[in-house]
Amino acid sequence: MNQFLASILRPQPSVLCLVFLCAPLPALGAQDSVIVINPDAPASESLGAPGLPAEVLNEALTTYNDSGTIRIPGGLVLPPGARLEGRVAVYRGAVRLAGVLEGSLTVINGDLLIQPSGEVQGDILIVGGRLTVEPGGVHQGTARVYWEAVPLTRAADGTLLRRVEGPRLPQLGAARASFQSGRFHTTLLLATDQTYNRIEGLPVRFGPTVEWRASDQLAASLQAHGVLRTAGGSSSPRHQLGYSIHSDWRFGKSGGFGIGGSLYNQVTGIEEHTNSRHEIGWSAFLLQRDNRDYFLAVGGGGQVYWYPAPGLRLEGSLRREQESSILGSDPWSLFRNADRWRANPLIDDGDYTALGLGLELDTRNQRGEPSSGWWLRARYEHAMSGDVAPIGLPTAVRAALPTRDYGFGRMILDARHYTRLSPGARLNLRFWTSGWVSGDPLPIQRRLSLGGVDLLPGYRFRRFTCAPPGFSDPALPALCDRAFIVQAEFRSRFTLGLGWEYRDRDDRDLRRFIGIEEADLVVFSETGDAWLSGNGPGHVPNNRIPSVRDWKADVGAGIDAGGIGIYLVKALTHGEPLRCFVRLERRF
Repeated sequence: MNQFLASILRPQPSVLCLVFLCAPLPALGAQDSVIVINPDAPASESLGAPGLPAEVLNEALTTYNDSGTIRIPGGLVLPPGARLEGRVAVYRGAVRLAGVLEGSLTVINGDLLIQPSGEVQGDILIVGGRLTVEPGGVHQGTARVYWEAVPLTRAADGTLLRRVEGPRLPQLGAARASFQSGRFHTTLLLATDQTYNRIEGLPVRFGPTVEWRASDQLAASLQAHGVLRTAGGSSSPRHQLGYSIHSDWRFGKSGGFGIGGSLYNQVTGIEEHTNSRHEIGWSAFLLQRDNRDYFLAVGGGGQVYWYPAPGLRLEGSLRREQESSILGSDPWSLFRNADRWRANPLIDDGDYTALGLGLELDTRNQRGEPSSGWWLRARYEHAMSGDVAPIGLPTAVRAALPTRDYGFGRMILDARHYTRLSPGARLNLRFWTSGWVSGDPLPIQRRLSLGGVDLLPGYRFRRFTCAPPGFSDPALPALCDRAFIVQAEFRSRFTLGLGWEYRDRDDRDLRRFIGIEEADLVVFSETGDAWLSGNGPGHVPNNRIPSVRDWKADVGAGIDAGGIGIYLVKALTHGEPLRCFVRLERRF
């Protein structure tokens, strides 16, 4: 493990320049010359979309629409020596004050900067922006700052009205029935498993979930779900019917801890860090392209976790499972149904015992569309087997596995940072790496590749698998020991206006928009590599990463309309053609 960490953390000079230029500067506690009230602070314990309090929105709209308010759309610059008196409200634009404002100030979907000679003598309310007071700037009054930008529209008379956007692309539905009995809450579920693939077809999940909240300090749950695999490729009930039974007990409200246990018979994906199950399912259903491999895992395990602070989770786990190869089926697809599905590769079957340590840090201001904060997930796993049945791979990929006393260690790190540059602009960065760190060579179900619409979309699916020359396998398995990727994207919000707006009959002050009114222009680039680790020909020594000149890279642009994105991307190496792809989710 130390060798792998050293290789990742020993960047070459050009890499240091990239990190220095892209990484946000940390806040320095000793520096207080500039006062910044940051609306992008993480949400409270629940990291779901926090939303803007209704009373704050109503107050901002009432102030802006009041006939006694000085309404300024599009921003305001008050130069040094200038003086403005009265109640002022600004909509959609930056406010820069170097003069004196005598009165309250409301800023909606914009930032406020009080410059060295600027002064505000009154209360400040900012919705959808932040407040910065430079050295010498003065504010006399209270300041309230809320990150949440609000969808509004301007009426003909210049007032602001609330706007509700129409629904996004539909998701596969689910039938639920819930009922309460004392402190117990029970939910019965019948739903698809949010995917479609060449192993299970359309898996159907069913069963109850029981939640018990004994007090503010103790909560427990029991989920018992069956999974019906509809592909029909095997007559064995073990392959047609799966299950997932999970119980969780949490103690403490904040800074608490918990324990959990699971039993399962489930189809597990290989390289699950790539596209979501939702996107994999639509690709398979529409185009007969299942860009994931699978194996059957039957077993159970337990975990202990601790929340020492909001947004921080530490976890230890132990599981014991039988991992076995599973054959693909021939489920129906809408297009290309006459084609053959890509074969599902064989794995190194065996009974595995795995010990895991995990860390998750989430300081994002919201989960769905974050604009600030960190999301970091790291996990180390050491797995052992006494009866592994390895498949044959070329010795250029790995040495023969021991059938007894087999063990290996691997690590996964996924770090993402979100930065808000302006009310409509974002800069998002991601660093992901995974691979072997110790012990025997990795089994095939833990190996890696690069290429595809999630990681390096400028290259075809599994363009880089580390397969040696002359090796051919129609399943196109991933064979690399290690991989990493650095991704960067710039997002800028703009008005698209594909649809129409109408006034709600029940609420004349509420306007609804049907269609796609706004979208993000996304410009992105990424670079990375995947390789075999060791001392043989074509390998990279264990304590190093590949030379920068060997890294693969691409650049692209597209439009993300919230729920669907269309992109064009061009690889910068290996002569790949210009590619177009569609995403049903944000890139990261």
